[in-house]
Amino acid sequence: MFSGATPRTFIRSWSVACRPRPCVVIIGHFMSKKCVMQLVRGLHNLRPEHRGCVATIGNFDGVHRGHQAILARLRERAVELGVPSCVVIFEPQPREFFAPETAPARLARLRDKLELLSAEGVDRVLCLSFNQRLCKLSAASFVETVLIDGLGVQHLEVGDDFRFGFDRVGDFDFLQQAGTTYGFTVEAAQTVEIDGIRVSSTKVRKALAASDFALAERMLGLSLI
Repeated sequence: MFSGATPRTFIRSWSVACRPRPCVVIIGHFMSKKCVMQLVRGLHNLRPEHRGCVATIGNFDGVHRGHQAILARLRERAVELGVPSCVVIFEPQPREFFAPETAPARLARLRDKLELLSAEGVDRVLCLSFNQRLCKLSAASFVETVLIDGLGVQHLEVGDDFRFGFDRVGDFDFLQQAGTTYGFTVEAAQTVEIDGIRVSSTKVRKALAASDFALAERMLGLSLI
C-alpha cells in the first residue's frame, strides 16, 4: 500500500481503507525480505507447537514508529529467550466493532498491515475475531485463555497506554500481577515522540488530513512517494 504510492494515491487508498477485506486464511505465511511470517486466524487454530513465545497486543494500524519500537524490543527478547515473536491483532478493530459508522479510517488494510509486520521481522501473527464473545471477555479471562492456554507467553511487550479486557480494566499493573501469578514478564515500551508529538495512528491520520506528508512520513518511518 505504501511503496510506490504518491501522497495523493496514498490518501485515496487511506480514505477508503476503513473496512477490512475478506480473508479466509486459517494458517498461512507472509514473506518479506527479513522473514517468513506465520498467520494464525482464530484462537481455535492455535496448535501445541505455537505455545512458547514473546508477544505484544494491539491494532498496529500503519505500523508506525511507535509500533516499530515495540517490535524491535520484541525481537530482542525473542532472541534472548530463544522463542518466536508473536503479535496479537484484532479483526475488525475494536472501534470498528463498537462504532462502525464513526470509526476512523485505517492507515493500512489487513493485508498491508501483515506485510508491514512481516517486514519488521515478526515470526507469527495471531488474528482474533473481535466479536461479542471476545469483547465481553474479562481481562483475567483474556490472560488465561489467550496468553497462557493459547500462546504460553513467556514475555509480554506492550505500549505505555495499553488497555484490554471488558470495560478496558486490564492495564500494565494488571499484567504485572498476572505475570507474577503465571510466570511471564512484562515490559512497557517508552513513548516515541517526533518534534514533541507523541507518535500514534491518530496523529498520523491528522498529519495526512492536513497534507503534512513530511510529518506523516517521519511518524510512519517510510516514504509516501
